[in-house]
This record gives sequence, C-alpha cells and structure tokens, in this order.
Amino acid sequence: MAVREKRRGRDTAGDLALIAGAVWRFLAAALYASGRVGGTMAPFGVAAVAASGTGLGGASALAGACLGYLATGGAEQGIRSAAACVAAFTIMFIFQDAPWAAGGRLAPFAALGVTLLSGALGCLASPAPLAEAIASVAAEALLAALAAYFFRVAAGEGERESELAEKRHAAALVISAAAALTGLARLELFGALSLGRVTALLCVMAASLKGGSFAGAAAGTAFGLAMDAAALTPGTYTAAYAFPALCAGLFSRFGRLAFLSVFVSSGALAAYFAGGLFEDVTPLFEAFAASVIFMLLPPGLLSRAAAPLQPMSPGLGESGLRRYAARRAESISRAYLDVYGAVERCAECVNDNDVARVFDRAADAACVKCRRRDECWGAGYAQTLDALNSATASMLERGRLEAEDIPAWFRESCRHMDAFAAAVNGELRAQAMRAQFAARLRAGRMTAWGQYRDFAAILAGLSRELGSVNGADPLAERRLTRYLRSLDIEADAAVFRDSSGRLRAVIESGAIGALTRDPAWLDRLSAVLGVRLCHPDDGAQGRLTLLEAEPLCVSVGVAALKKAGESVSGDRGTYFKTDAGVLCVILSDGMGAGEDAAGGSVEAVGIRERFLRGGVEPDVAMKILNGALLLKNEDEWGFATVDLMCVDLFSGEAGFYKYGAAPSYVRSGKSVRRIDCESLAAGMAPGEGAAPDAVHMVLRPGSVAVIASDGVAASADDAWLRELIAGSEATDMKALARRVLRRAAELFGRDDDMTVLALRVDARP
Repeated sequence: MAVREKRRGRDTAGDLALIAGAVWRFLAAALYASGRVGGTMAPFGVAAVAASGTGLGGASALAGACLGYLATGGAEQGIRSAAACVAAFTIMFIFQDAPWAAGGRLAPFAALGVTLLSGALGCLASPAPLAEAIASVAAEALLAALAAYFFRVAAGEGERESELAEKRHAAALVISAAAALTGLARLELFGALSLGRVTALLCVMAASLKGGSFAGAAAGTAFGLAMDAAALTPGTYTAAYAFPALCAGLFSRFGRLAFLSVFVSSGALAAYFAGGLFEDVTPLFEAFAASVIFMLLPPGLLSRAAAPLQPMSPGLGESGLRRYAARRAESISRAYLDVYGAVERCAECVNDNDVARVFDRAADAACVKCRRRDECWGAGYAQTLDALNSATASMLERGRLEAEDIPAWFRESCRHMDAFAAAVNGELRAQAMRAQFAARLRAGRMTAWGQYRDFAAILAGLSRELGSVNGADPLAERRLTRYLRSLDIEADAAVFRDSSGRLRAVIESGAIGALTRDPAWLDRLSAVLGVRLCHPDDGAQGRLTLLEAEPLCVSVGVAALKKAGESVSGDRGTYFKTDAGVLCVILSDGMGAGEDAAGGSVEAVGIRERFLRGGVEPDVAMKILNGALLLKNEDEWGFATVDLMCVDLFSGEAGFYKYGAAPSYVRSGKSVRRIDCESLAAGMAPGEGAAPDAVHMVLRPGSVAVIASDGVAASADDAWLRELIAGSEATDMKALARRVLRRAAELFGRDDDMTVLALRVDARP
C-alpha cells in the first residue's frame, strides 16, 4: 500500500509539472507573438511554436501564439501570422519521427519556410516596392529561423557536456528574454515608463553586477537591440544599455550604490553621444526608475537571475586530485610504519664457515699453552695441515671429530689430542648454528625483498592514479561554483574523477553552514553535478567532501562466541567502505585462543585495514601481511588465518582472498557456492611474497555471502550450513549470522572461538 501511494504521489507530481510546463509555454508564446520589430509584428510567435515541437507543449505554444497574434495584430496581420503558426506546428508534427529532424534540427527550417511563405503572400497585397518587400520578407524569415534556434537551445533540459554548450545556453537565454520583452515594450507605466525597457534594464544590471563587465555588455547589446527594434530608435537603447554595463561591471565589488552610480552616469553619457539625450529623456528616466527598483531587490534573487551569466572561473580539480593522491600516499606510509614496528629486522652478521677456520679456532683454544705449538703450527704447519685434511671427510660425514680420524703419527706427537678434538667438535657445533642462522637470515631477506616488490606495485598504482585520464572536470566545477555563487557563498570548489571514474567534489569555504542549512542541499548539489552524491563524514572544518553514490548497497550482520573458559575471543572481524566505493570485510583467527590469539588477529586486521583504506590492491595487502608475520615470528611460532572479501559497490565485482581461512559461502538465486582455501595461514606461507588463494565473481542484487571462522565452518560436512543459507529469505543479516552461530554451537560445542559475518547486496533505493 505504501509503495502504491508513493508511486501515485510521483505520478501526481509529474502531471503537475507537465501542466505547469504547458501553461508556461502558452504564456511565453503569447508574449513572443505580442512583440514588434521595425513597426510590424515580430515572427517570434512562429519561432516559439516551431521550437516547442509537438505534444502538449507544442499545442500550448500554438494556442498562446495564435491568441497573441490575433489579440495584438489586427485582422489581416493577426490571421496571417496565426496561419503561419498552424503551418509550423503541422510541419513539426508530420516530420517529428524523421531521423534528420531529431534533436530539434527541424525547428529553424520550419520557422524559416512558413515565414517566407506567409511573407510572400503578404507581398502580393503590399503597396511597397518589390525589392523592399523582398528584403523585408527575407529579414523576417531569417529572424524567425534564428529565434527558433535560440528558443530551442534556451528550453533544452538535457545535460550540457561542454563549456561551449554552457555558453550557447546562456546566450540563448539572454536572446530569448530580449525577444520576450519586445512584447512588453509598448506597455507604459504612468504614461512615461516602458515596462519592457525597465525590465530589460534590470536584467542588464543584474548581468553586469553578477557576471562582470563582458557578460553585462553582451546582455546590454542583446536587450538594447531588441528595444531599439521595438521602438524604431537608431541604436539609442543599445548604446544606453551596453556601454553602462561594461563600465559598471568594473565596480561590481564596491556595492550596489557605487555600481548604480556608474551605470546611470555612463548611460547618460552614452545617450548623449548617441544623439538622443536632448530629444528624448525617457531612457534617463527609465534608468533612474530601474536603479531604484534594483536597489530594493533581494540579493538572492539577483544571484539566481544572473547565475547563467556569471563567469566560470577555473576550479581546483587538478590540485584537488594531487592532494587526494598525496593523502593516499600518506596513508600508505603510515601503514608501512605499522609494518616496520611489527617486524624486528635481523642485523647483518659475518659468518665464516670454512673448515680450515674450524681447525684454526680449535687450535687457538687447545694449543695456546702447548710447548710444541710453534713446531706444529709453525715449521711443521704443512704436515699438521695434511693430517687434519685427511680427517676432514670422516669428520664432516659423522658431524664430529673422533681421535681415530687423525693419522696415528700425529696422535702420537700431539700431547693434548683429547682437548683438541673437543675444541674442534665445539667449533663444529658453532658452525652448524651459524649455518642455521645464515639460512634464516637469507629467508628473512627474501621476505623483506618481496615486500619491496609489493611496494613497487603500490607506487605503480599511485602513478596510474596521478596519470589518470579522468582527472579534473572543469565544467562540473564551474556549475558547482555558479550554484554556490547563486547562494552568495564564496568557496573554492574542486571536482574530479579518480582512476576508477568515481566523481569527487570538495568545497572549501567558511560558509559551509549556509549551504547545508537547507534540508535538501544534497539533492540540489546532485542535480547541479548530474550524479547522485553521498556525504562521508570527514570531520574537516570548513571543508565539505562529496562522493558519487554507489548504485549498490550492502547490509552486514556479525555474530560471535568466545571459546568456553576464555575471557577474550581470538577472532577479530571488521568491515568498512573505502573511498573508492569498495566494501571490505575482514575476519582473522589468531593462533590458539585467548589474549595471545586475540593480539595476533587484531594486529593482522589492523595492518590490513590500513593498507586497504590507503587504496592498496587486496592481493598485495595480503602478501605484505604474510611477509610481516614471517619476519615478526622468526623466533616464535605464530600465525593468523585471514579471510578478506572486497565488493565493488559500483559494478558488483567481488574478490575473496584467503590465507588458511575456513570456507566461505555465497548464495546467488537458490544455489550456494562454497569457496575453499588451500593456502597456509599468514605467517606460515613459505617463500617470498607467497600469494593468497583468490576467487573472483560478480554479486547481483539479492546475493548473500557468509564468512565464518574455523570454529563454525571447518568441517567437511557443511550440508546444514548450505541448507540454512539457501533457505533463508530474511533481509536481516544480523539474524542470519545469529542463526548460523547458534546452529554451529549446537553441532560442535564451544571448543573454539566462533565468528560469523553475513552480508547481502542490494540495489540502492
């Protein structure tokens, strides 16, 4: 019922918007048809009908234009112009489905054709010379075609994808407004002031004050030409509007009073040099009246009215992108500091394992006080060396030196044979220990060098980020800046897209509160930038960070039980969303149970989270953690299973990464898939940079995933778990996690820590 009522509300709102649009087109077309150019009826009504196309909007414009022509043009001209409007609507209706007429391309030609045809018919009854009549008809037809084009551009509601399109739309708005005011130029207030010209002056003043000198001069030229054409004055109003706007725009930052003083005085000067000031002082009175009204207008209204003409200064997109990449690099740097603190690096040591050095060291210990030392190790060194070399093979094969390994002649001459053999055996044991230490040192070096390779991969990712073809979006920056200025908010705005294409907007201003005070501020900014935005809480004062909202959302539920008799669980689970719109779920089970296991799992999860938040690829982050635990646990046997799941909330692509973790389960439709792990736990995986098990898939809306520690899902008999996941239709993931945990405790008891994380992917409402 609630969904039906909500849909009915949306339909009602759409119907009201359609009706409002039709009424607006009716009134606008009637106003256009009331205009005068050169003393005759302007073809703006015909142009409005052609630009409005077919459907309800076109029919409304046709009715309004016919009414305007018939009400203001008399019988002959009114009927001829109304007939031209009907012909234009008929042409648009007949050819509306033609491929070459798509996008409003037919409108200028339809207005041109029917105006030429109606003008040619009028020439037959005109007393004017033929050449003059032909020139008048041609000028009228060209004006109709141009007006139809600009009316169509001004009414366009599609997204403008370039800066040129934005400028074309702003120019079309000015020209359309100037054409409309020709219909009001004949309406006089108090018998002296033209309503159309006073309104035109207000528009020019707003454009000059908010848009600057050049925007004001452009608007003054357009409105001045329209008023000159309506009043048959040779450039008086063009000069009286364009030149003051150009001069006064330079004083827009000094307040409205100074701005208006310059505008009125320079307008009088322009009218004087145009030669019409002493013949007709009406422009001066109208400028004074417009100045008084302009002073009374609220600033917000002026800002909104002149928003399309405000200068679009370059934003800070490129520098914003560099700052974003710098923050990522800083986050990664902090993560590496954590790794450095967790790892005790092995000191470089010198190890001489030459067998000759074994005998030399033994001699230094056993023969130092012997009277025959100089004879054996001096003059008879060659014979002593031969005797020891003959014993080397047997000694190395056995792992120790026996007296029988040495030739008899040397044993008989040596007075301290037993002490010498004991010293040699001691040196052999030391040699074995040094060899073992050297092997462990080499393994540690290989692990550390593997992390250098992983770090190179991280730097490559940052390089791709900085070299991304997306980068800054200047057009979006200017739209955002223009919108903020329409609210009288001075701010530095940066809009850019990261390497994944996600739009980011950063607004820095001391008036952020004035923006967020509106309850619908986020929806309004989304409309300005053309994408749905979300607002992560970055907590920075004076800075507002907005991100493109992900089309998918995920609900997560967690349930956990400690091992019986333990005060602390050795499992550690967490989930978070990165700036790139990727949801990460981590579950780690430390070795053993209790506080020692908890410490290992907390450390594993913390390091992993820091890297993932920094934008490191999941597989690289896993390998870094494995290497860190290998180095850290060199003197102790310690490890932690790690289960990582990453879901891209833009595409639904998911990756499961495992080091010694229990199986995970994914339900898609009615089928349940088991994701197994064959790798060892982190800290046990041998080799430099040993990669985790990785499985990739795409999760559609409605998919459910369950990640559990080995206390829940270690058994090969998992039929109960598959049935429970497949049969669950609930959207409450916390309830599902609790049911899985409760059933596992019934089946296996509480002989181990148990943790369950359940998540469901849905389309964002």
